[in-house]
Amino acid sequence: MSAHSVGWMAEPMAMVLACAFVATALGAWALARTVSDKARRYQQRFRTELGAGLRQGFLFIDTGRAFRLNLLAVGVAAVAGYGLTGQPLVVFVVLLVAGALPTAGLAWFRRRRLARLTQQLPDAVMLIAGSLRVGSSLPQALAQAARELPAPAGQEFGLAVREQRLGVSLEESMAHLERRVPLPEMALFAAAVRIAQETGGNLAETLERLADTLRRKLAVEGKIDALTAQGRLQGWVMALMPIAIAGVLFVIEPHAMQPLVTTWQGWAVCLGVLGLEAMGLYFIRRIVRIDV
Repeated sequence: MSAHSVGWMAEPMAMVLACAFVATALGAWALARTVSDKARRYQQRFRTELGAGLRQGFLFIDTGRAFRLNLLAVGVAAVAGYGLTGQPLVVFVVLLVAGALPTAGLAWFRRRRLARLTQQLPDAVMLIAGSLRVGSSLPQALAQAARELPAPAGQEFGLAVREQRLGVSLEESMAHLERRVPLPEMALFAAAVRIAQETGGNLAETLERLADTLRRKLAVEGKIDALTAQGRLQGWVMALMPIAIAGVLFVIEPHAMQPLVTTWQGWAVCLGVLGLEAMGLYFIRRIVRIDV
């Protein structure tokens, strides 16, 4: 083959390689930009939603530091999952779970806080009614409740009092309180205060009746929780039993159970089982959940 033929063939090959290099570089740049944009949006959404939830729960934590700790936890969990199993699917699941932990933890904290507020509201309403009975104004009664009640009720009433001192009207302050604490009991309290301010009447007597109603409601809910405790426990036992049995079988027959976590068919079976268990637990909890 002559030098002229070799040069004629080398020119198209160089052009193909140059085009492939350019296409690869453009693809890598587009992928990097997309990942960077998604990461920036995730960080912004993380800081916004987490910051709002933390402020609403009176937890003042630097969201930037929380985001960095979350990234560190996600990275460590992914490396540990890959080191223990060597499966990319496990790493993907671990990334999803670790990334969702802050939101899940914040939701759990919010539920606990609202449950604590529900338990405190009858005493808080009765304390405000007692203050009104002895001649205090409503802002003074709210301030006394904020001083004497522990968190979280004291924090919420204290914030309402501070809003009024800064010039916010009582009606707007009650609306803000009702929005921060999305409970039907708090909605009843705010409605009673607003109606008393607009039409007059004996607010202390109204609040005393409301406190008695809330106590009766809590008593009924406590009885319902006691009667449905067995059903909720059965749901958790039924959901966790297959996982426990699978763990025992992995210890007894590891070779026979190995395809369950090393093949895509096994992972499909695991996902199907977990989905069915989640559905069963959800329906059982819906059955034993009784609203008062």
